[in-house]
Amino acid sequence: MINIAIDGPSGAGKSTIAKIVAKTLGITYLDTGAMYRAVALHVVNCGKNPSVEEDVTPLLSDINITYIKDNDENKICLNGKDVSQDIRRHEISKCASEVSKIPAVRLFLVDMQRKIADSSDVVLDGRDITSYVLPNAKYKFYLTAKDTERAKRRFEELKAKGQEVSYEQILADVKDRDFNDMNRDFAPLKKTEDSFEIDSTDMSLQQVVDTILTKIKEIDEKNSAKTQEKNVNTQVIKKVKDRKKQRGRWFYKGLANFARKVLRVLWITKIYFKENFPKNTKALVICNHYSGFDPCVIMSRIMGKDSKVVMKNEIVANSFIDKVSKELGCIPVKRGEADVTAVKSIMGALNNNQPVLIFPEGTRNRQKTKELLPFKQGVATFAIKAKAPIVPMIYYKKTVIFGRNKLMVGKPFYLDEFYDKKLNDVREVATQYIFDKMQELRKEIDILVENCKGSKKKYLEYKKNQSKELSSDVGDGRKE
Repeated sequence: MINIAIDGPSGAGKSTIAKIVAKTLGITYLDTGAMYRAVALHVVNCGKNPSVEEDVTPLLSDINITYIKDNDENKICLNGKDVSQDIRRHEISKCASEVSKIPAVRLFLVDMQRKIADSSDVVLDGRDITSYVLPNAKYKFYLTAKDTERAKRRFEELKAKGQEVSYEQILADVKDRDFNDMNRDFAPLKKTEDSFEIDSTDMSLQQVVDTILTKIKEIDEKNSAKTQEKNVNTQVIKKVKDRKKQRGRWFYKGLANFARKVLRVLWITKIYFKENFPKNTKALVICNHYSGFDPCVIMSRIMGKDSKVVMKNEIVANSFIDKVSKELGCIPVKRGEADVTAVKSIMGALNNNQPVLIFPEGTRNRQKTKELLPFKQGVATFAIKAKAPIVPMIYYKKTVIFGRNKLMVGKPFYLDEFYDKKLNDVREVATQYIFDKMQELRKEIDILVENCKGSKKKYLEYKKNQSKELSSDVGDGRKE
């Protein structure tokens, strides 16, 4: 990001210069002084004293400052109203200096300014931009001028706008504001060591702008030379590290492939209706959960090597296991908290057309019963956000090594009826819908194993006969 920070006393021409520099470079101008003026205006409009912290602080939560673009000019809005002219009144300038001394006001606006600077190229001007707001800005300037010259500029500006003011009063106000800005306890006005000072007393606007642009070019050229030298060294180091990393990755990749084959042999599983699993597309795969080895067969025999599985973070606490698990496609998640990294990884996999296995119960069924534990709401959230199909799978009973486990793959379904609704309003209902679908699959695998002795052929005949009986009942009028 390009962050240009300009500090200096009142009337030095910071705002005008900053606007020209921003327009020349094609980046955003953020008028920080206008923000303080907007706060001061709100305080005055509420009939409160801008110098009394107890009056000002409670009002901050009611303030919303935004900018609108109008003919290449940023206009500032206070709670939706354009106040670009109102905040330039002489009395508001003095009030802005008062509210700026209040720590709560500065913290409120500085947080806003930093967020904007982190996300876009900006030019900022103010009193403490280089020292406090953006101390790591690449380009820093301190723009000043004699107080008499600054008072003269301000006097002529206000006179041109038709405001009746005296030069003497403006000069006194400039001196007072300089003293207040330089001696306030919180983030006072000062020139930082890494700021380039420009005295604009005897300079035109264009001369100041040219000086700033020339200095920016010098900084870029100097940094470019350093960067090129650094890049050469970095590339050499990177090549060495990449070789080591690649060798290490092949080692862990080999272990992961070996683990897949071994667990596939040990975790003997009969899979029914594997053809229900959609190929080459994103999908949220859900399954009941008995053992830590449950995912192995699903991922190796159904989902494929590009699949992902969500697992609790505690499993990858060991660095060796962590590296192997990454090659296995594991996404560790911190339970009981909002794990942003895990959420991004899951959504990233789905958006990349990769299937993701999630155990909606959130933990293993340690009682080893057939009953499903209550579902977490994460599956519904991801399925709705990614508009991905949900593929239900269910183990007949607790899974064991060499136990000839049985797994049934259900038909994919979507939560499309919830796509256009607010997530918070439908998450609970959607989760119950998923739970009901899994309960239906639970009944089907019971029929398959218990009624049909695990025979897929008998199960299909059973379903066919059941369908005929249902049709017959409807035709005879015995069912409505």
